[in-house]
Amino acid sequence: EDGIRDKLVTGVQTCALPISLVTARIAFFTLGVLKGPVGDPLVQGFVDRLASVYAAAEGSTGFFARSIRNVDRWEHSWGPVLAPTCVPASLGLNQIAMTLSVWQDLESVAAFAYRGVHAEALAKRGDWFERGPWPGFVAWWIDAQHQPNWAEAVERIDRLHAMGSTPAAFNFRQPFDSAGQPAKLNRERVGL
Repeated sequence: EDGIRDKLVTGVQTCALPISLVTARIAFFTLGVLKGPVGDPLVQGFVDRLASVYAAAEGSTGFFARSIRNVDRWEHSWGPVLAPTCVPASLGLNQIAMTLSVWQDLESVAAFAYRGVHAEALAKRGDWFERGPWPGFVAWWIDAQHQPNWAEAVERIDRLHAMGSTPAAFNFRQPFDSAGQPAKLNRERVGL
């Protein structure tokens, strides 16, 4: 574990903190291990909801961009897809559901996640996803000019898994502001 922790501490490319509040954005990576590979009837309900969930994200206040998957080649527009080390190594990429997106702030992505069609799908996650020790998502601050990639996202979620919430990789329960200081999610803005 110390070897992983050392690699994560030195291996993650971090933006110099503090990032300007004017140009700061949230990179957001989600991770789920499906109960079966895409194409298995066990997970078809999840697959059937993807288009409506993506459309809802794209129409959400505070949404900027997302990596778009070519399902024929299982590739994404923001670089090659990699599996995090915090999930079982035996899994194929077609059994790991992952998204990578950029948002205005943490409240914007939380509002999308816990309301509307995504909230409905989230309520059914036990039907489609395995439970495990890996985090379901990770957030980190980026400069507006930076486009995250899959290697960066995987490093961040593995960092969160190994070290818990830090300014370089955090969750909704223990968020940080763009200056790297502990923060609180504004639940009123989220609508919770």
